[in-house]
Amino acid sequence: MAKLIVLCMLLFIVFESRAQKLVVVDAQSGHPIEGVIVHSIKNNGITDSHGTLDLTNFQSDSLFHFTHTAYLNLQITRHSLSQNNFVVSLKEDPVKLDEVVVSANRRAQSRLEVPQQIISINQQEIARTNPQTTADLLDSKGGVFIQKSQLGGGSPMIRGLSANRLLLVVDGIRMNNAIYRNGNLQNVISLDAASLEQTEVIFGPGSVMYGSDALGGVLHFKTLSPKLSTSSNYKQARNAFVRYASANFEKTVHADFNFGTDQLASLTSLTFSDFDDLLMGKHGPESYLRPEYVEDDKILSNDNTRKQIQTGYSQFNFMQKFRYRPNSKWDFNYAFHWSATSDIPRYDRLIQYSNEQLKYAEWFYGPQKWKLHAFDTQWTTNAFLFDQARLLIGWQAYDESRNDRRLASKELTKRKEHLDILTLNLDLDKQIDQNNTLFYGFEGNFNWVQSEGEIDFTNDSPSIPTSSRYPDGSKTSSIAAYASYKLSVSNRFILNAGSRLSVNQLSGTFDKRFFDFPDDEFTNTHTALTGNLGFVFHPTPQWQLNAAISTGFRSPNIDDVAKVFDSSPGNVIVPNPDLKPEYVRNFEIGILRSIKNLARFELNFYYTYLNNAMVRRPYQLNGQDSIWYENELSQVEALVNADYANIYGGDFSMEWILAPQWKTRSTITTTWGKDSEKQPVRHVAPIFGSSHLIYQTTRQSFDLYLRFNGELSHDKLASSEQDKAYLYATDENGQPYSPGWATINLKANTQLNANYQLSIGIENILNKRYRPYSSGIVAPGQQVILTFRAVL
Repeated sequence: MAKLIVLCMLLFIVFESRAQKLVVVDAQSGHPIEGVIVHSIKNNGITDSHGTLDLTNFQSDSLFHFTHTAYLNLQITRHSLSQNNFVVSLKEDPVKLDEVVVSANRRAQSRLEVPQQIISINQQEIARTNPQTTADLLDSKGGVFIQKSQLGGGSPMIRGLSANRLLLVVDGIRMNNAIYRNGNLQNVISLDAASLEQTEVIFGPGSVMYGSDALGGVLHFKTLSPKLSTSSNYKQARNAFVRYASANFEKTVHADFNFGTDQLASLTSLTFSDFDDLLMGKHGPESYLRPEYVEDDKILSNDNTRKQIQTGYSQFNFMQKFRYRPNSKWDFNYAFHWSATSDIPRYDRLIQYSNEQLKYAEWFYGPQKWKLHAFDTQWTTNAFLFDQARLLIGWQAYDESRNDRRLASKELTKRKEHLDILTLNLDLDKQIDQNNTLFYGFEGNFNWVQSEGEIDFTNDSPSIPTSSRYPDGSKTSSIAAYASYKLSVSNRFILNAGSRLSVNQLSGTFDKRFFDFPDDEFTNTHTALTGNLGFVFHPTPQWQLNAAISTGFRSPNIDDVAKVFDSSPGNVIVPNPDLKPEYVRNFEIGILRSIKNLARFELNFYYTYLNNAMVRRPYQLNGQDSIWYENELSQVEALVNADYANIYGGDFSMEWILAPQWKTRSTITTTWGKDSEKQPVRHVAPIFGSSHLIYQTTRQSFDLYLRFNGELSHDKLASSEQDKAYLYATDENGQPYSPGWATINLKANTQLNANYQLSIGIENILNKRYRPYSSGIVAPGQQVILTFRAVL
């Protein structure tokens, strides 16, 4: 009998010891949740990076409360905990107002304190969205419109501004460089969507914190962070997925691995994607079809006119990070990013005709290569001038090239660029008292440009030099200081104010071997002072009212001042060293409303005045309005400060929990804009949005959604777009226009077990044939996407 009692006691101790370990996981993905506050009447604690908490001190408690800023609060009894084997599943809060964002002030703060409009996409949303590229990820969220000139690309448009009027930032380092152009930019694909931990878009000018280029908004990408172990034991985490998509025969493989001790951690991420030629939809304008193509200087008939021949490409991304945290005051991080593509065919050029036949035999971007070394040091202390300091040093190397050959020509023109970019940032915070916080810092950014041109011959003749796109050896520099102040007038009213002083310089020497430029060299220095003022008011915890006034600037870069290239058939851009900065003044208001954790509404309105805008206008080179460029007499154009524009609009978003497993989410964005000549602004997108009906349990989720894009009639197209009839459908008057479209889509995820997940998507179910506004490539037709994920 005594042995039986001892055995029962041992069994009780074993089961009781197991019960002391609580695990909190995400209800949908099953991933552990760090930072969950667990409290009872007598005790409280917080889950570690494994989502676990030791309940030894909670022995006598019978009721537990779970809170986290990103999840719905939960209350549960010890009896229920025991029945669930002490595993707690929390549901993500779809209507939260309080979330952590980093883009507004370059450091983490509550969304409740930010007066600007911000959208945020976390890692779980990225996995559910399952995008092929980072451009596709941005396209999945309201407020950002994506233009594509080719499959390997994606140029964001925000509030009527695009390209180098938007700023791309990765882990605090600006990606925009000296040759970012004012046309559509495709550089966002250099970032691997599978390596992103958080993506934020701040709408409106961000020049106080980020300097030049942040006119329409800042796209801030935070990549995966190395995770330290919270105990003396090391921590490992391995994730992988494979994905297939039918419309472009995508094959993607991804893996990431984290190893961490309590002080040192390492993270490795790799992704390879291969895309075949893209298949467009079945029902839509016939003018979008691809009836013929060029191969070996022969025009061939396309057996499948829906197949966009010469669009496929491949891409490889690698990221390695190390983190060392010797104590609570110091945190050291090093990151290495590498991205490389294959040649990327420029599809919108390959479908151009001249004299009733295809114009180009070849037109492709050479491998786009991006390399980043970043060193990040954070020091937390209690000094007189700051409480926290962050030093960020980044070195980027960037390569791109353009290659084109006309039909039947033996000359393949190649223009190559290489950039080295050094970035230095020092950001400091000082908590003056409970209600007053000062953010300030300094920034330096330096670019060195190498550019060359040559002509290769298909008959094996020796290559010869030709004009480069930019002056070789040109360079830019920017030095700036900023300060931002946050005043909590009360727990309901917050004031934000800031200012930045920037000095930008660029210089270079013109090569006169191919063009008789009137100047031998150029040296420009521009100084800009920008500021912002914002208010946040909370009448109740469920309401947030925002108002903000801000200014922004964009200093001319090498691409603006000194490039020579064909902007469109029959036109050539030439340098204009006298170009000056362009500025915006912006006013916006926002209303956010949360209703008892059941619904969330957000409404934003804005007005932007763009002054001294850089626009293409007819120009003269040495008194001539036309010159010979690449064997074609072309009209001379240049970027000049000759325009202003009024841009205004708004957007509405709504999330609503219909039932415990059902919710809906909708967004709609509309923008209007006219320039000084009462002409439509080129990058003002038509009305667009989406509406989702979502069913979600702990193991499955289904998302049935509609995406739509309004029509832009011929008279609402910018004149530069009207000249690109080959990109547009034809209206009843024979004029180019951009038709409206809508697609129905379905995505489903099922958690097979704790380690494996299967995702299935059917996009464009009705097989619509459509081309997003201003895009060169037609969107995918009906497409099946399969993804298998593993957490090992």
